[in-house]
Amino acid sequence: MAAGPLKRIGLPALYFCAICAAQPPKFDVVSIRVVPPNTPPTMREIGFTPVLPGGRYLDSRASLFFMIAFAYDVKNPSLQLTGLPKWAESQSFAVAAKPAEGFPALPPAENRERVRLMVRAMLAERFSLRLHTETRQEAMFSLEVAKGGVKMKESAPPVPPAREAPVGAAMDNSSGRMIGERSTMAGLAGALVIFLKRPVIDRTGLTGYYDFDVKWRSPETPDGQPPSRGFDTEGAGLLISNLQSQLGLRLRKIRGPVEYWVVDQVKPPTEN
Repeated sequence: MAAGPLKRIGLPALYFCAICAAQPPKFDVVSIRVVPPNTPPTMREIGFTPVLPGGRYLDSRASLFFMIAFAYDVKNPSLQLTGLPKWAESQSFAVAAKPAEGFPALPPAENRERVRLMVRAMLAERFSLRLHTETRQEAMFSLEVAKGGVKMKESAPPVPPAREAPVGAAMDNSSGRMIGERSTMAGLAGALVIFLKRPVIDRTGLTGYYDFDVKWRSPETPDGQPPSRGFDTEGAGLLISNLQSQLGLRLRKIRGPVEYWVVDQVKPPTEN
């Protein structure tokens, strides 16, 4: 007979604990203030992160666009994050948030992922953010090793606290330059997305770090006229051909699934 009451008491208790465990973590204190548009620009160091030890989030100048991309780990937000109003990219906010006392001391990677979840909760509560994901079949590029092999110099991995250096690039329809210093192929693929406006999948199989400095110039178009300004199909063609001739890498057009984060609702926050 004793087993009956234990079942009736124990099951609800277990159910309650499961609900508690499923609740996403939240910041205990959050301050959000609008940064005036005439405020001088903020200089960012390479590798800047708004995540601090102890589950804190601190950024003196963050757009909602940046915060969503961070919170949901959107790799190529310029392509994959859609539905935002213009102010979400142009307006900056000073954000300082911290969890309640007793937040555990976590390894950096785990601390960062926990903060991501707390930023999601903050965005939902303070910006009324609602979004959903969609997977679409899209045109993209596959980054591969060209016939003949790579022509880059492999370098030693960065020694912590040093990190992988981002690929620097500037190009238009007449010239271009890409510089990598202890850069990975994943980092190069991410830099190419900015110019090609399509996802770039790293399929080189190269896992090391590389140094490279690629430059090119096209003096004129086939009809003798100077190249058009900006970066479009002319510049993309030069980029693709020089990646292959100078680095031994090719970009192949393919189609594949791309995940999108689509914003359904968002509102400016109330300051505090």
